[in-house]
Amino acid sequence: MIIWFDTVTAKEPLLFNAIAHELEKEGHEVIFTCRDYDYVVSLFDLLQRNVEVLGRHGGGTLFGKLMAGNKRIELLAKYINNLDEKPDYHISFSSPESTRVAFGLGIPTITINDSPHAKAVGKLTLPLSKYIVYSSCIPKEKWLSLGALEEQLQPYNGIDEVAWLLDFKPKPEVLGHLSLTTDDRFIIARPEESNAAYMLELGIDGLTYLDVILEDILKEYEGKVVMFPRYETQKEALKKKFGDKLIIPPKAVDTLSLYYYSDLCITGGATMSREAAAVGTPSISYYPQPLAVLEYIASIGIPLYNEYTVENAIERAKILIRNSAEKNSIRQKTKQILQGLESPVERIMHLI
Repeated sequence: MIIWFDTVTAKEPLLFNAIAHELEKEGHEVIFTCRDYDYVVSLFDLLQRNVEVLGRHGGGTLFGKLMAGNKRIELLAKYINNLDEKPDYHISFSSPESTRVAFGLGIPTITINDSPHAKAVGKLTLPLSKYIVYSSCIPKEKWLSLGALEEQLQPYNGIDEVAWLLDFKPKPEVLGHLSLTTDDRFIIARPEESNAAYMLELGIDGLTYLDVILEDILKEYEGKVVMFPRYETQKEALKKKFGDKLIIPPKAVDTLSLYYYSDLCITGGATMSREAAAVGTPSISYYPQPLAVLEYIASIGIPLYNEYTVENAIERAKILIRNSAEKNSIRQKTKQILQGLESPVERIMHLI
């Protein structure tokens, strides 16, 4: 069969690549599309995967999102319709545009989702999907409230990161790309997704709290900060404030290895904190409200800390940095926990 993956955020290439490898072992063909956003395109370069880049992010306004989404639907529809053979399945992480195209062209969709708080994309994708694959730690009522039906729901007993982290081995040479060595101390940071629709719903329009958090942490911490800004505005503001304390990768790098050698990961979102914690590096998410998967990860002993205020995030960061010598024992424990969890790849392979 031909399986079409559409990627819209930087969290998805590693997951989709893991699924694609298993599909290819079974003799299936895979194709990838993405939008021009964040580190998505360069991640495909890093994975040595061909990808068709169609459309862009719509920015921080609802009108901008609507117009960019409409244009992307047109681009995707023409691309998929002009293929020699129509895909047998479409897989996305709740991509509204590609899900609409798949539905319109009669291609069944498998939607992977762990973010019921992103209500807009949920309502636009879940009702059009054949299957919805999600971590069982999320109550099914969350999906039903967004328009899903019982027969679509396909829970698995784990987290996405199991798909690509069980066989992970760090590569120290990656540090050299950023002029770092294994003797250097550094933390990894990423601002919140200030332009996302779900952040607009919370009334957090275009703001970032990371500069406030870093300003306090760096009064004591003598290492560097490897920063992954989401937007050019965030990049320029943070560079202006912190100068040569920051290292900003110009394109995607092997972040898994960076997590491994860092003292701490701190982010206003979820993805990087989850990945870093899953390789055993203490991580903080300062997303402003509880998220089921983040709470689940923390509850089973993986070193992820959910802090809902700037003050608590700063206090937690200082404690974790002071205790960074304990990372080796934390890593061993984390690896054992991951081995007991299910991967979404298994569920998707079963469905296909």
